[in-house]
Amino acid sequence: MPQLTAYILTRRLCSQKSNHMKKYFLLFTAAILCNTVWAQKQGIGLHFGGYDFYGPQTNKYFFADQNHYKTDIDGATDTSLKKALYWKPLVKISYWFELNKHIDLSASLSLANLEYPNSNPDSDYIKKYYYNTTGTRNEKFLGELDARINYNILAKQDYLFSPYLFGGVNASYHDIFFGADIPLGVGMNINLTGKKDNPIFLNLESGYKIAVTGHDQNHLQHSIGFVYWFKPGYKAPKKSVAAPPALPPVIKDADGDGVPDSEDACPALAGTAVLNGCPDSDNDGIADNKDECPLVTGFPQFNGCPDSDADGISDNKDKCPYLAGLVPFNGCPPPDADKDGVLDAADKCPNDFGPASNQGCPEIKQETVRQIEKAAKAIFFETGKAAIRKASYKQLDIVVGILQNNSSYYADIEGHTDNVGEDRQNMELSRQRAEAVRNYFVKQGISEDRLTAQGFGKTQPIATNETATGRSANRRTVIKLRNFKK
Repeated sequence: MPQLTAYILTRRLCSQKSNHMKKYFLLFTAAILCNTVWAQKQGIGLHFGGYDFYGPQTNKYFFADQNHYKTDIDGATDTSLKKALYWKPLVKISYWFELNKHIDLSASLSLANLEYPNSNPDSDYIKKYYYNTTGTRNEKFLGELDARINYNILAKQDYLFSPYLFGGVNASYHDIFFGADIPLGVGMNINLTGKKDNPIFLNLESGYKIAVTGHDQNHLQHSIGFVYWFKPGYKAPKKSVAAPPALPPVIKDADGDGVPDSEDACPALAGTAVLNGCPDSDNDGIADNKDECPLVTGFPQFNGCPDSDADGISDNKDKCPYLAGLVPFNGCPPPDADKDGVLDAADKCPNDFGPASNQGCPEIKQETVRQIEKAAKAIFFETGKAAIRKASYKQLDIVVGILQNNSSYYADIEGHTDNVGEDRQNMELSRQRAEAVRNYFVKQGISEDRLTAQGFGKTQPIATNETATGRSANRRTVIKLRNFKK
């Protein structure tokens, strides 16, 4: 009776005529829903793929030329063409209904975010993608709902590979517009499990959607995914297993504690029924077989062991059981070998007394720091270049001497510029100047692993860039001395 009701409803819906594509779509969807009443098998799928609007606009499918425009540091322009794939990613969920071995009905919802052409061809749309002008694109949500008939050339139940053809109707929403298309295409189902009952298929599809409303444009949709087929209400038959013959009950109590061996967790040791037949030697309420300290009274949270220093770590796991400590240090207090208030884990100089402000290392003499700062201010470069002027060598050698006489010292070299010129060029110039100073030190015998060089461009000014004096101050080299490894 349900099948007959669904059939009559489908025939009535199919007998109605309408000139609007929207009604045709609702008609087809209703037919699919009606057919679920007698569908032998149903499937659900998850797919990933891409939309191709560029191909129908240009007749260049799959890979097509794209212009790449690039200006190097010297201002030279490089224009070249590279092959690009203009597909936009999508995700799709689908529901399938099997009518017979060769015909399936399906409904699917596809979601994406992309720019939609306004006409065919849309010259602005084509130029944006050809010249790769990402910032000018107007990408918005696209949702498409398909209802289709799928014809299996080979029955998917009987073959590992089953190609099929499909056609149907499609409703779409993009920006503020609703539209309709006619999807036509081909697909392939590959049985991954090799089973006929509840199989999983690898599904491949490629379709062409023909626009039938004013705001839609022709496009392609390609996808790959998985479809799980099942038969509603189906349950695999259970195999009956003959029960073994019942044996007469035998009650044994080997330790004579009144708890039968079948219920006794410690059948060879006399215990109490409260502890399932096990003894409790220290009378702490925890049976010896579960007590990690069976001869010492303890607590349940510590599996029967005590915690003498109350630091939350039981004595059997505490390396300092009578001195409160921390878990990372196995119950002992955190170490501070030089007693400078900086724990060894964070102390860069764990054996030398030093303040936390200097990572636990002894502070460098202010006289030495001032010598370094004075020398850094006397480092000069050729205008717009990273070449060090010879007049700077004397001050650089002062820094070299300090580093040679103090093997524990490290130097961090920074390059800075004013705001004149392009940001990218300033950043590169500041980096090159810092590296030039580092390279000078290395040539004088300072180990490279004691030196760092970094450019900051105009990002850290110390004076205004509105005056010549301020800009001069901002064009500087900074050398920071430290006596610990980073």
